[in-house]
Amino acid sequence: MSKTTFEQVIAENGRLVYTNVGDSMYPLIQPRDLLAIEAVRQPLRRYDIPLYRRDSGQYVLHRIVAVNGDGSYAMCGDNRSQCEFGITDRHIIGVLTEIVRDGKTIPVQELPNPSQIKAAEDLILLLTCAVNGEAPDSGACAAMCLPAVYRLAAQHSVLAAAAYALERTVELPRPFDQAMKKAIRKQGLFDIERARIIGELEQAQIRYLPLKGILLKDCYPLPTMREMSDNDILCDPARMSDVRDIMERLGYSCEQFDEYNHDVYAKPPTLEFEMHRSLFEKERGCEIFAVYYDRIWERLLPVSACGFRMTDEDSYLYLLCHMYKHYSHAGTGLRSLLDVYLFLRTHPGLDRAYLDRELSALRLTEFERDMRQLAEKVFTRQPLSERAFRILIYLILSGNYGTAENAQYHSDEKKLGGDDSKEAKRKYFLGRVFLSGETLEKNYPFVARHRILYPALLVYRPIKGALTHPKGIIGEYRRIKKFKKKDEV
Repeated sequence: MSKTTFEQVIAENGRLVYTNVGDSMYPLIQPRDLLAIEAVRQPLRRYDIPLYRRDSGQYVLHRIVAVNGDGSYAMCGDNRSQCEFGITDRHIIGVLTEIVRDGKTIPVQELPNPSQIKAAEDLILLLTCAVNGEAPDSGACAAMCLPAVYRLAAQHSVLAAAAYALERTVELPRPFDQAMKKAIRKQGLFDIERARIIGELEQAQIRYLPLKGILLKDCYPLPTMREMSDNDILCDPARMSDVRDIMERLGYSCEQFDEYNHDVYAKPPTLEFEMHRSLFEKERGCEIFAVYYDRIWERLLPVSACGFRMTDEDSYLYLLCHMYKHYSHAGTGLRSLLDVYLFLRTHPGLDRAYLDRELSALRLTEFERDMRQLAEKVFTRQPLSERAFRILIYLILSGNYGTAENAQYHSDEKKLGGDDSKEAKRKYFLGRVFLSGETLEKNYPFVARHRILYPALLVYRPIKGALTHPKGIIGEYRRIKKFKKKDEV
């Protein structure tokens, strides 16, 4: 009886799972890891890891380091130094999609490629030096690919901090120099404009509370190390029309009003203020935070006739809530981790008993512990556990504002209630076809009141969907069908 080949398994099932042999892809792939290989459904790109068969018949799993002009690939193992050329699509069997280690499934897209790892290591070194008042080693700086470090720092909104560290050792490259000068100019403009706005709020007797970066910048060795794209201020929700009058009188255009929990005001070329009516919305996965902060004004301390501040403990809690909102939706990056590290370093006397009680109420006990310990270890150069390393990788790949892939995954996870079973998916698809309850009332209130029209709706919706957004329907069907819950980090 002939032996079944990898090609046959992929052709029949679209998927192959086998146990790793060898160390050519170490440390990404380790001994006894289970490797999931799927059929190639889109053109392969640099850094993909395909399984291919050499002309000699040997199976190899290596990384694409270059796609040549003739469509062939240059391949190399992460733990090898010599590239292999002449591999073409006829050699390719499938592409690595998941690694299963110690019973935990790790999607490949959650793992960085070698250039990302090196850029992340270099950036973390610069940030560590910046916030701890150290000069990075000249040899380490010489070995850095500064364009890659620049791109990653920009994704994480930490360019200024990286530049401050870099200039202690080398002459700043122009992009870093310009980024640092831009941060200085922008913060100066924000400080001036914020003082004007606060003066107007005081004069109009409108309560206000400065938020986020406005306060966190003072935790940094130099305030301009903490980059900000906007300034956030919580205002009396009953006075938001008056706030709009003030902002427009000061030359700001209203970009968004009364749509979400904050209004947006912009003044070219760089100024933007978000004036909040509440700290969190009662939707988008923030319900528990919205309830917790519903009576926020009662918990604040006055600093002027109309200005308020949080206690240090409550400031830390709010920092964590805001960080978790992004972390659990689309992701957040190194700047958030740096905020945690510097806040705790500049506020050593926090009431831990109070924090533990409130963190439990907010269901953030584990998240706070993970972020606190990770921040301390990363920015004091301590070794990381496997769990801590996985969280750090998630942060690095997310960037400061997260990714569309993360947002889509968490959206699909919420749709299925965190259940990736076939039964949960079947119920979801039935619910999408046969609308009922709140969903029907929200989207088709007229039909909800006149149920005799319901059969017509069952015909109308599929036809409308097929005509207006067929790709969206097909894409959702495929995503939900393939959805697999990830191991929590």
